[in-house]
Amino acid sequence: MADYDYDVGPEGEEDFYPDFYPDNYALSDDDKLSPWNEQEGLPPMSLYQLYYSCIYPTISDGLNHIFKAVAWCVVYRITTQTVKIPQQFSHIVSIACGSMVMYHFFGHHLFYMLAQGVIAYLSLVASSSGSKKVNGWMCMLICISFLLICELFIVDAVHWHMIRAAQMLVAMRAISIGFQLDENVLPNLPKPLPYFGYLYNVGTVSFGPWIPYKDYLNIETHNHCLGRCVVNILKTFVLSLLFLTVSACFTLWLIPSGSSKWFLAYRDAMSFRTSHYFVSYLSELTSLAAGIDTSQTGRWSVTVTRPWHVELPRSLVEVVIHWNVPMHTWLKTYVFRVARPYGTFFAILGTYGLSALLHGLNFQLAAVLLSLGFYTYTEHAIRQKLASVFSACIQARKCGSNCGHQWKESHWAVRICNFCFSLLAMFHLAYLGLMFDSSKLQEEGYSWLHAIKKWKWLNFSSHWIIVSTFAFNYLI
Repeated sequence: MADYDYDVGPEGEEDFYPDFYPDNYALSDDDKLSPWNEQEGLPPMSLYQLYYSCIYPTISDGLNHIFKAVAWCVVYRITTQTVKIPQQFSHIVSIACGSMVMYHFFGHHLFYMLAQGVIAYLSLVASSSGSKKVNGWMCMLICISFLLICELFIVDAVHWHMIRAAQMLVAMRAISIGFQLDENVLPNLPKPLPYFGYLYNVGTVSFGPWIPYKDYLNIETHNHCLGRCVVNILKTFVLSLLFLTVSACFTLWLIPSGSSKWFLAYRDAMSFRTSHYFVSYLSELTSLAAGIDTSQTGRWSVTVTRPWHVELPRSLVEVVIHWNVPMHTWLKTYVFRVARPYGTFFAILGTYGLSALLHGLNFQLAAVLLSLGFYTYTEHAIRQKLASVFSACIQARKCGSNCGHQWKESHWAVRICNFCFSLLAMFHLAYLGLMFDSSKLQEEGYSWLHAIKKWKWLNFSSHWIIVSTFAFNYLI
């Protein structure tokens, strides 16, 4: 079987929900058994009523958090990038402003983030003193162990749910430094000030994204094209609020609780995805406000997600790539490529398995990630075989201009085939995404029985389809 690589193709390229979610529907006996009963909907109302009951309070609450985060990013940028200051002082300002943002969102629980950074650094100091290049794996083991111990024995479920994403980002940054030491990308372990300045930089500490260490060190050099930066900041600001209102208000308003179960599944999945887009664009906003530019072309941009590739996907493989671009890059660089010599299937499941561990002991998330690993492997394999048999551009990733297939993307039959695969990917995406909602129980994490109940309500239809596809791929 050919190699599997979900890299960018050759053609280039805190949920702030309001407390008011009234649900005045009378539930039938069948509805009372529905797993969507916990996901409260909105009663019938006009757009005017929706604005005052949901949109306005949601945006007000969101702005309160956004402005505080952006304000500290601006303080950091003005202090470190408008005048020439010693580099050590720049790292101190990065740590101080990042700590203020952490305290705003997480309160005294920021201690766990600080503790993880210190423990990871001590592990890097210990491992880098040896002759073997095990810095990355040692740091990964220490960070994951710390996360699991905190989740199981120290922090209560509600507060861990609140901080676990930020904890994961701290771990990812520390682990990436370890692997860069192993690969000689970094000649030596960074000193404490630049290390902690990178881990707790105000632009990325709360919402992400993960950025390479070199991008953090280059922040001070990105002080040109201020007008373009302001335009991109305004664009990401508007998009973040747009997706926030879609997630918290419009999906629940357009698809009420009395709808069929498949519409409800699509609603819950859509609400979850748009919530993710909100946080992703918010992370772009804070990164840009702090002076971070990852475009490598001076365009002043930070790409975290590409919603159009997720909502209208060519394949689930593309969903994985564009869902969270920095996370995908991190997993591909430090997990997938390392595990690839042991077999493609093992590398894929290992990548998704490690991602699940970094996210914590959450059954619903682990079930979705591991399912997604099996789905993407099966999808890639079957489409690659069909593309070879029919000599058509119907692979999971878009072919290059010189792919050698007889039937190109522009052929009507190829278009129809790719469109059908896109519809199937959207079906799988709705099925997998319904595992997440905004109910109160979600804050602590569902039990495995409750999580399975959601898929059982849809007769495990998506899983049956992908298992059949896997069997068909094996037989041919």
